[in-house]
Amino acid sequence: MKKTLLAIGTLCLVGSPVLAGPNANGSLILAWADGVVQCFDGGAGVEDYCGATGIQNCTDALVETTGADVIVLNVIAAFSPFSNPRLAGVAFGWSYDEEEVFLRDYGSCGDFELPNNDWPASGSGTAVTWSVAQMGQLTDVYWLAAYNYYGNPQLLALEPHPSQGAVFADDDVPSNLDPIGWLGAFGFDTTGSLPCPPDENIPGACCYLDCSCEVLPRADCTGDWLGEGTSCDPNPCSCSPPGACCFFETQECVFVTPDECDAIGGVFLGEIPCDPNPCLPIPVLDQSWGEVKGHYRNDE
Repeated sequence: MKKTLLAIGTLCLVGSPVLAGPNANGSLILAWADGVVQCFDGGAGVEDYCGATGIQNCTDALVETTGADVIVLNVIAAFSPFSNPRLAGVAFGWSYDEEEVFLRDYGSCGDFELPNNDWPASGSGTAVTWSVAQMGQLTDVYWLAAYNYYGNPQLLALEPHPSQGAVFADDDVPSNLDPIGWLGAFGFDTTGSLPCPPDENIPGACCYLDCSCEVLPRADCTGDWLGEGTSCDPNPCSCSPPGACCFFETQECVFVTPDECDAIGGVFLGEIPCDPNPCLPIPVLDQSWGEVKGHYRNDE
């Protein structure tokens, strides 16, 4: 456990962000636990409000309120229903107007926390980790009790950690780091932001190398998936026009796009036809330099 905490606690130093890990395309949202009243004890923070929202789906989250009452908010990691997250760590920060919005209490929902020295100030950040990977589509990361003192429109927005960025870490050692795809914001007397991760079962435009397009769920797309609800009419797939692709050893020419030509090991000659065949060798006449000069003299 100590080794895992050390690896994840220094996310930006040992993580590997090269390949997408199991926590890719996830969101971090702020949700209001409507009806939950915080029992304030002067700052001891003995109450645990993790899971206070009780939501089962990201889209159920409440992200705005009105008035000056103290409310409980949960920071929640949200993933697609068709994903398989293995969440062992989260690094994030937040921003808000400290002259308007006040945080009365706060706490981590993980097993270990590594906050900045000025946390929970605006612009600061923290890292939260678990000794056992969290595998649900919704995982409570943090909770806070806050209020909007003057009633002016204000946002409390999740942001990247000032030094580690906004990342999810899995339970490998070193951890695979996936950038958090979307960061939410809670609105006090204004509209909040609820960026739920895309539902990968909703069809969208799938683009192939030959510029063809097909509407498919993300899991079924073997090309470039453009996102849920995107259409193939008009065709959104951008690719280079086809042209002559040569195989000089066999003198064969096929009419394909540059990407297709590269994939099959040919040499793309540009947007020219295969008829006449541009892959045939150029005829060479075996002559001496004197004979060549003689041709030019005769032409004069």
